[in-house]
Amino acid sequence: MTHTATGLILWYMRLCGFHGWTSFWGSIYLAPGYEQHAALIRHERKHLEQMQRDGKLVYLIKYSYWLLRYGYRNNPYEIEARAAE
Repeated sequence: MTHTATGLILWYMRLCGFHGWTSFWGSIYLAPGYEQHAALIRHERKHLEQMQRDGKLVYLIKYSYWLLRYGYRNNPYEIEARAAE
């Protein structure tokens, strides 16, 4: 399910420079103006698929580890999500 981001979620997304964000509770949040951005929606849906495939806890651990090791751009989860765009 996709939602237009507001409040604290929008604040967090802007702080991080994100136009989309996938929550652990299964919602995709899109910045205002990006609600119809098909590639971004596919990217965020891939993150939901990754969480379902690997499990939320494993996803969180691997994402965090890879973020520290490779950085955001080279995080394997992000590479996979960009390929889905």
